[in-house]
Amino acid sequence: MNARRLDHWLFNAFQPTAEGLAAYRIAFALFVLFILDPGHSPYFNFHPIGELPDSFFLPPPGPMQLFGGFPPRWFFAGLHFLLDLSLVALLFGYRTRLASWLTGLLLLIGFGFLFSAGKINHVLLFVLLPWVMSFSNWGATWSLDAWLGRTRATVAGWPLSLLALLIGFALFTAGFTKLLGGWLDPSTHAARGHWLKQYFIIGRQDLLADLVTAPLPSGLWELMDWGTVVLEMGFLPAAFAPRLFRVFLSLMVLFHLSTALLFNITFVQNLIVYAAFLNWNQLATHVPRFRLPPRLILPAIPLVAIACYLFGSPLRRLDALANFSSDLSLTELLVNVIAALIVIGNGIARLRHQSGHLLSLTPTVAGAYRRVGRTLALVLGVYGALIATHAGEFWPMSVFPMFSQAGQPWTRAVVRELSPEEPVRWDTLWAPTSLPGRPFPLGSTTLDPVDLINFVTQPDRWHAQRRQTLLRLFGPELEDRRLLILQVRGMPTPDGVRLYYLPIIALTADTVQIHPRWQP
Repeated sequence: MNARRLDHWLFNAFQPTAEGLAAYRIAFALFVLFILDPGHSPYFNFHPIGELPDSFFLPPPGPMQLFGGFPPRWFFAGLHFLLDLSLVALLFGYRTRLASWLTGLLLLIGFGFLFSAGKINHVLLFVLLPWVMSFSNWGATWSLDAWLGRTRATVAGWPLSLLALLIGFALFTAGFTKLLGGWLDPSTHAARGHWLKQYFIIGRQDLLADLVTAPLPSGLWELMDWGTVVLEMGFLPAAFAPRLFRVFLSLMVLFHLSTALLFNITFVQNLIVYAAFLNWNQLATHVPRFRLPPRLILPAIPLVAIACYLFGSPLRRLDALANFSSDLSLTELLVNVIAALIVIGNGIARLRHQSGHLLSLTPTVAGAYRRVGRTLALVLGVYGALIATHAGEFWPMSVFPMFSQAGQPWTRAVVRELSPEEPVRWDTLWAPTSLPGRPFPLGSTTLDPVDLINFVTQPDRWHAQRRQTLLRLFGPELEDRRLLILQVRGMPTPDGVRLYYLPIIALTADTVQIHPRWQP
C-alpha cells in the first residue's frame, strides 16, 4: 500500500460528523455506567483485591512490576469514584479530552492491579478506546465544552481508522495463536475441548451449554475450529476496507452471542468498542434537540457521580430475575441479544436498500488485500518466531496458554459441597460421576474460578495467612457449608481425554483442612 492510498484510508475511510461522534460519546459513557457498572459488577470491581495479601501480587511484565504489592482498599474506593466522575463528565461533555484520558488511565490502573492477581481478561481494546476517541474531538457538540465555547467545531475521522487497525490486529493475533496451536488439525476439536472444560470444570452449564454433550457430527466441530480462526485472522486485512470491516464486526457480534449461549462466556465490553462503527451520523439526525443551562449541569456532574458510586446501575437489579449456575448475568446476556438484533436489523435494511444484491469485493478492496500481503507475511514471520521462543504472550489481547495448546495436559479446579454426614476422603477419583457432594458455583463468592487454580497448583504453600485469605474469599457462603476443593487434571489419550480428580482442601466456616500429603 503506497503512501497516497494509506493516507486516503487513514483520513477518508471513516467520515464521522460532530453529531455522530457526540452520540457515540454519550452512548459509551452510558454503557459503562449502566451496563459495565464499575465498582459493582463482578468483573469491573477492584475493591476485593485491596484485601489480598502481597503474596498474591504477581504482576505481568509492565509498569505494575514497579509496585511491591496491592494498595489498600481505600485506594480502589477513590479510583472507583474518580472513574465514575470522569465518566459522568464525559457523558455531559465537560473537559471532554481530559475526561477521556482520565477514564482510560483509571481503567488501566485498576485492571493492572486486578491482572496482577493472576486473572487476565480481554479488556485492552475497551481501555484504549477513550484515549483513541479523544483525538476525534467527540466533544465538539452536544457538550458543555461546546456550549461554553471551549472546543473547536471540526472533528477527525482518523481515530476510527486507528481503532479499526487495533481491533484487526487484536483479533488477528488471537486467531493466529489458535492457528499455531493446532486448531486446524482435523484430528482434534479444539473448540469442543475448550467447551468441555468450561462445562465440566468451570461449571458453565446454563442456556445451550448442554449441546456440548450431544453427539454432534465431527464436521460441525471442525467447522467451529476453522470458522473461529478464519473470522479472527480475517479482521486485520478487513480493517483496510470499511464496508468489509463492518461485515466482520457484525459476524463477531453474532459470535459473541453464540459464546454467551453455548460457553456462558460474555465479552460485553467489546460490544461498545465495535459500536463505534455503527452509523451514528444517521442516528444523530433522529435525536430530539434540547439544551440544559450549563449552570444546572455543572453541579449535577458530581451529584450523578456520587449516586453511581454509592448505588451502582439500576439495571443490575435485572440479574436477580435469573438464577444462573455459572457467572453469567442476565444484564450481559440481554446486551448480547440486543446487539445481535441490531446487527440483524441493519443487515436486513442493507439488503433491502441494495435490492437483494449481496455485498461483494470491490476492486479497491481486492487491491487492498494484495497490497497488504507482504506486510502480513512479515507480521506472520515475526509473530511465529516470537511465539516459538516465548512461552507466553506476544500481544496482550490474546492469551497464548489458554488457546494455543490444544491436545496438551491441563490443570483446573472444581468445588463440591458436601452433605453434613458425608466424610472427607482424600482418594484420587477418575470419573465425574464419582465426585462427592454436589457442584458449588463460585459466582456467589469473590473468588474467580481461574484464581482458584493458584491454590490447587501450589498446595504445598499453606501458611496461616494463606488459609485465612481463602476463608475470606469464600466469605459468608461458607456458613453452614462444607466444601471440598479438588485439583482436576486432564490429558489426551488415544481414546479421548483422561481425567482424574485429587481432593486438596476441605473448608468449613472456620477451618481449612489440607490433604495429608501437603500438611506443614
